[in-house]
Amino acid sequence: MIKNNFYIILVVIYLVSLLNLSCTSDNPLSSESQTRTAKQILDQSGTIMKSVSSFEFRLSHKNISGTRIGDLVFSSATGLISDRNSMLIEAKFLFGNLTLSGGFSTIGNTTFFLNPLTQKWEVTEDSVTPLSFFDPEKGIEKILSSITSPKFRSTSEKYWNIEGSMPASSLSNLVGDTSDNNVEIIVWIDKDSLYLTRAIIFGQLNGYDDSENIDEIQRIIDISRFNEAIVIENPLN
Repeated sequence: MIKNNFYIILVVIYLVSLLNLSCTSDNPLSSESQTRTAKQILDQSGTIMKSVSSFEFRLSHKNISGTRIGDLVFSSATGLISDRNSMLIEAKFLFGNLTLSGGFSTIGNTTFFLNPLTQKWEVTEDSVTPLSFFDPEKGIEKILSSITSPKFRSTSEKYWNIEGSMPASSLSNLVGDTSDNNVEIIVWIDKDSLYLTRAIIFGQLNGYDDSENIDEIQRIIDISRFNEAIVIENPLN
């Protein structure tokens, strides 16, 4: 049961990582940002992100212990994604009062699972892998295009900082069942590359979100190392 829940949550982490995405300022908007609308920048970033071949991500929570899926609460994760069919994801989970580590690694057609009980990597014969759930070429663009009423929040010399809202249901493939409300999102887009480097999602995504102030819940994703030559090695070696 625990192993099955880890599979589900690590699939979620991989999907969320492809939402993808480091700093903000309160400087006035530059004339450069005013030549393009926030919606145009989001669309252009979505197109650029489809060509990204590799990246590193970190996913964390603020003002909430994590995202609950089944019996487990996903707390944080780091991951390397490379060449679409190669990845390494390691994450922390809460199971009652226990903190557990789990992970997935996929190299070619072989999938490895970090057993949370033994803390050893093992080959899994399960046919369902995180990569079978998602199309990297379309995922980022889809999420960016779901942002409604986007507007410039602030700008700096390096980043466009754009905020908007989206239906929580638009993230249902990431967290399973969702609530019917909208959530707020802020994204950081690099002005030179148009890469999405950070996203913060505010608010309730499902019925497990029980913070005293729902609006203060944050799910934070930071992405770096775009298109680097990332090598993911066999964890059994």
